[in-house]
Amino acid sequence: MFDRIRQQCRPVCLEDRQIIDAIRAKAGHKLSSHAFPSLYVWQKEMKLLLYLQEDFFSVKINSRGDNVWFFPCGNEAGIRSFVKAGMDTPGFTLLYLRSGDAQWLAEQFPGVWEVRREEESDEYICRISEYLAMEGGSYSEVRKKIRHLEREHHVQVREISAATQEDAYEVLRQWRRVSHHVGQENIEDSGVSEIALAQREQLSLFGSILYLDERPVALYAGFPIDEETMDVLVGKCVPDAPNYTVYFAMREFLRQHQGGYIYCNLEEDLGIPGIRMVKQKMRPISKNEVWEAVRT
Repeated sequence: MFDRIRQQCRPVCLEDRQIIDAIRAKAGHKLSSHAFPSLYVWQKEMKLLLYLQEDFFSVKINSRGDNVWFFPCGNEAGIRSFVKAGMDTPGFTLLYLRSGDAQWLAEQFPGVWEVRREEESDEYICRISEYLAMEGGSYSEVRKKIRHLEREHHVQVREISAATQEDAYEVLRQWRRVSHHVGQENIEDSGVSEIALAQREQLSLFGSILYLDERPVALYAGFPIDEETMDVLVGKCVPDAPNYTVYFAMREFLRQHQGGYIYCNLEEDLGIPGIRMVKQKMRPISKNEVWEAVRT
């Protein structure tokens, strides 16, 4: 059976969005990892292949091994059948489990899994109103630096659109002139942001570009996870921008696109200290904890 599942795996297509969105909504699945825009833009870098059924899906992660998969999302019976078929194959590993998924796996198949936290994949959750207000001592440093930027520079914020998209690409070009740390398994964003911008309408992406003295220096773009939460899929800043530009740009992005959203998913830090520091300074209120499971 599992050979047949492997044979049915294929690239993620734009046409898959509707059914994946419907499966996630019905299951109440809020991890950014399983959201269609994330799967679509990261599929080349992570070597993803989609296994999609009418009421559940999983994703094969070839960058992490020959038999490594996202924990399935959707119908419980389909998930159980998938896991049962896979666990008898060599090296079967499941990633991006929520805490409830980890508990379900241990209960359904006791004594056959090593389940452990994968902290570098935890997703940081920010309350939008708190970040916009920036009140209290925890925000004092960021608040001070942002005020300095406002005093020293002419600041503009423009929505990413057909008229400004070339400015967004210019931010990416500038960002790529400096080498960046890579995440787990040497995966890096070598073209992900460009794909997101090129397909922004099909992915329902919204975004903002920050200009200092008429120069585009930072961009943020995201998409809806659900009715309460937006996800930050793209966040880039030119290397020579003033300190704390990234926090300023994030604030203006949220201010422009907050709509009815309560929370913002800042995604994971990939275990990279610099990214972790940036996300922590945005004062997240919680994390979506992520687990992994290896067949013993």
